[in-house]
Amino acid sequence: MGIFFYTAGVPATTLFGGDFPQWFGHLGRSLYSLFQIMTLESWSMGIVRPVMEVYPWAWAFFVPFIIIATFTILNLFIGIIVSTMQELATLPDPGAPARETREILLRLEVAVRELRQQLDSPAENSP
Repeated sequence: MGIFFYTAGVPATTLFGGDFPQWFGHLGRSLYSLFQIMTLESWSMGIVRPVMEVYPWAWAFFVPFIIIATFTILNLFIGIIVSTMQELATLPDPGAPARETREILLRLEVAVRELRQQLDSPAENSP
């Protein structure tokens, strides 16, 4: 994403920096303005339409930039969500230790009952 912004920021500074120094005067301002355009926050009336009054062909720069930038960011978020869901799917079953503990307790309970039966029966215990 950084390479894409830098690649778009250099031509934006070169093309529009002379007439719009407040938005594209140097690379830093261009990158900030392009970030604002990418987030679709006041991009049309705030930046692009004034630029298009001077450069009617500016839409050919801004429209592909918006499409590529917004879809790339959207894909990054979707990738993060899918990756997280895959990690959650591969986690061990949180109920497995409880089931194992329950099985052990049941076996212990059976063993204790058998011992009680042996202790309670006097014929088997006498020497």
